[in-house]
Amino acid sequence: MENESSDIKRIKSPINYDYATIKITQSRLDKGLIALPVTLTSKFPAHNENIQVYLNDATTPELKTYSSYSSSTREARINGLRDWFEQDIIKSGDEIVIQFIDEKNHIYRLVTERKFITKTQELETSLDTSDTEEKASGKIATLADWTKSDKSKVAFSECYRLIDSSPLAERHYVERRRQARENVPAGIRMVLSDIYKGHCQLCDFSFLKRDGQPYFETHHLDPHKGHHPKNIAVVCGNCHNQFEYANVKQEFDDNAWLVKVAFNEIMHPVRQVILEKKPEGFFKDTFTV
Repeated sequence: MENESSDIKRIKSPINYDYATIKITQSRLDKGLIALPVTLTSKFPAHNENIQVYLNDATTPELKTYSSYSSSTREARINGLRDWFEQDIIKSGDEIVIQFIDEKNHIYRLVTERKFITKTQELETSLDTSDTEEKASGKIATLADWTKSDKSKVAFSECYRLIDSSPLAERHYVERRRQARENVPAGIRMVLSDIYKGHCQLCDFSFLKRDGQPYFETHHLDPHKGHHPKNIAVVCGNCHNQFEYANVKQEFDDNAWLVKVAFNEIMHPVRQVILEKKPEGFFKDTFTV
């Protein structure tokens, strides 16, 4: 009963998303199948039947035969993968990301880990370079579908990535009728929109625009610095104007996050949702069967 001897190893994920992989062995490659650990069989049919499997980033699933744990093999298997193994040059020791698209209708995705990571990073880059909020929102939705996460979780994951990867650099200028500092990029605005839902970090005021989207403004705490999340506050119009025109005193924690602001000596706590919900980390679970 090879399933019962499967091992699971948890390590830090190379991307800001949790996922699970199955390590391929030579015997499985030779048979053109993937064997599943017992801990995952509850997500598959109870008996032998056909299942739908997306391979890599294909938009159309393929029909594959599934052998259940209750079959004569006493091992849960996805069969008919020999051509895919050969086309993607999958070798012994490679890892395959497994996703559960629709367990009720038996729809799954298998993607090589290298392609999963590469596409995730490509989507993150396209989010960073989006030139409109509509495109940025679309990239967040695509990331959510690709990583099997909800949009809110994607927004937090991407914000943590920006915090860890981008320096607090100088803010650039753009040429208009007169020189002006560049606005917050669309990708960051949509990440912050999904995190704060338009609520001001100081007074919690919010409202929806006619199109149903939350209205909010962004303020650079240091106007000379760039678009690092530590340097951006989500604010309502009233608090934004106070930042610009009142006597302002700002207090930061030891990690340079804004925690309090005083407008004309009236103190306001600053809610940093990104710190309240920060996970211990992102992890990859690898099964060897």
